Amino acid sequence: MCRILRLSTDMESAVVSLFGRAYNHPNFIYVTLTKKEILGGCCVLSVCRQCNWPVAMGTVGYLLGVENATLGAVYREFTKALNIEISTVGIMDMLESFCYDFKLGPQQVEEVFAEPPQRLVDRTSALIELAADAWIVTGRHPLPLLVAAVYLAWQSLNPTVRMKYTLIKFCKIGQAPEQSWRRSRDSVVKRLKELRDVLCKLGRALPWLRGGTVEPNTVVQLVDDILKNRRALLMRAVRNYEHQLQNEAQPAQMTECDNKPSESNCSDSPSSKTPELIDPIQVECESPSDKEATDCQLPPNHWSKSHLFLPPCVKSRKRQRVDAPQPEVTGDEDISDSEIESYIRSQDEIEMYLKVQKKLKET
Repeated sequence: MCRILRLSTDMESAVVSLFGRAYNHPNFIYVTLTKKEILGGCCVLSVCRQCNWPVAMGTVGYLLGVENATLGAVYREFTKALNIEISTVGIMDMLESFCYDFKLGPQQVEEVFAEPPQRLVDRTSALIELAADAWIVTGRHPLPLLVAAVYLAWQSLNPTVRMKYTLIKFCKIGQAPEQSWRRSRDSVVKRLKELRDVLCKLGRALPWLRGGTVEPNTVVQLVDDILKNRRALLMRAVRNYEHQLQNEAQPAQMTECDNKPSESNCSDSPSSKTPELIDPIQVECESPSDKEATDCQLPPNHWSKSHLFLPPCVKSRKRQRVDAPQPEVTGDEDISDSEIESYIRSQDEIEMYLKVQKKLKET
């Protein structure tokens, strides 16, 4: 692994020394061979982080062929057992080396696809900063977000020609490392959708568009203008959202209620609610047919509804798992006479059983 990642000689010696400590530690002596292999990956990851090398846990997991959750559990046990304190690597620390992994130089691909690496780094860095302002970076794995940001940056630098190329086509053109996008394709698509949604919200706030429609598939044409005026557009988008909430909060059904004989009946009846006030997503979450793993939206009166950009943990929460009630069986329950009689064999059954047993012995 050290040779694949091209670690220096000093770093390789540190990995070997650390693996010797971990291998002989009482917590890891009587473990499986697979866990010992993962332990070697944990040593590589630990040394890389100590030396500020931008190596992600997903990269080590891909080289070992294990899931990130399994690697994370062993890594947590490894750092606790050896009392190792390691500073976490931020997404901006990994950005430059990640962009240089794409083979998009003028001599590597056609002129239409070519992009200088430093220019790609600058545009991707601006998109990551915008994503951080919109809470997309918070609590997320870095690799899927980096892939989505690099893809949007590459498209936005020449949107007229590159807008028609999909994410998978881009990764194949740039010869992106497979561990960065193939195994986490669903997460990359989600981060890409979130980035496009944020760009659409800011694109609608551009003065010359005057609130016009901005489609996610064509928003890359506005990325340059959005990034140049990011701060002003963020404030304008939040202000427009607050004005929209104030307009929606006004009682639109007051005229209908005044025409009815009883105001209390109008306000209390379920039919008096307009379709806009009923949250269809909440109704879907309350239906028992939904899966437990789906996100459940917050109630309409929740404080987060008054904010345009929110952290993922606030914007949508997981449905709480409800355990099925287990039957309480202690073994001391009374057995009814009918149940006892069902276990008692009749005389015919006894004779038949003896005959079968006798024939089996004879054969």
